[in-house]
Amino acid sequence: MSSINASGQDNEDKNKLCPSDRTTHDKSRSPYMDEFSELLKKVPSDILWNELATSQQRQLATSLWEATNYGGKPKPGQFKDVEPKRQYLEWVLRMEHDKQWRNSQKKRYTADN
Repeated sequence: MSSINASGQDNEDKNKLCPSDRTTHDKSRSPYMDEFSELLKKVPSDILWNELATSQQRQLATSLWEATNYGGKPKPGQFKDVEPKRQYLEWVLRMEHDKQWRNSQKKRYTADN
């Protein structure tokens, strides 16, 4: 990897080494969030629900789904508008991943100081 060029711009090689293609490096958010989201989409639903998620995560996802979909009992004409419950579990798991990332960063920066 070469150094900064004469105009003060970073070399293109620097961007190739980034863990994500995000344009900003927000330390409060995991740089692997995109990869984690893609992984969740590829995991079969039964493994996602029964092996990866805790009972609290499953309960939260179900509660959010039910709240969004009228208590989990939409009217027959509204079935096309009901979002899959899996989307809510993926969202809960992404939130937990992000929370764990922030906690690890706090511990890391606290230990360094």
